[in-house]
Amino acid sequence: MNGYPTVQSTKVGDRLPEMQKSANEAELFLYSAASFNPHRIHYDHAYARHEGHQDTVVHGPLQGSWLTQFVTDWAGPNARLLSVEWQNRASAFVDEEVQFSGTVVALDATEGVVELEIVGQKSDGTILMPAKASVRLAGR
Repeated sequence: MNGYPTVQSTKVGDRLPEMQKSANEAELFLYSAASFNPHRIHYDHAYARHEGHQDTVVHGPLQGSWLTQFVTDWAGPNARLLSVEWQNRASAFVDEEVQFSGTVVALDATEGVVELEIVGQKSDGTILMPAKASVRLAGR
């Protein structure tokens, strides 16, 4: 057994293993370059503070990528991510840990599809991004 969830092993109410992520200054600069995002709040500490932020701001799409990774890491390589949606509600900053957690809220055993509710939050409990995902698990 590979440890990934299957339709047979998954139940409504199951919690996904938590994942933590953070980005350092170099990673934020590189993500800005790779995503063609020139906004200085993502790589220039002094400018971010000038704009009213407490520090360099983690990109919302980078947090969304982490969230997607959280789901696909849990589901495994033979599962299929059908949909994911999130809302950015607050900012994360350079070197700040973001914690992802989730719960199975629905299961269609016939189709092998699970619905997940997910949250990305700061260590102080501030919700950064509530999310939902739909995944077709392997083994249906």
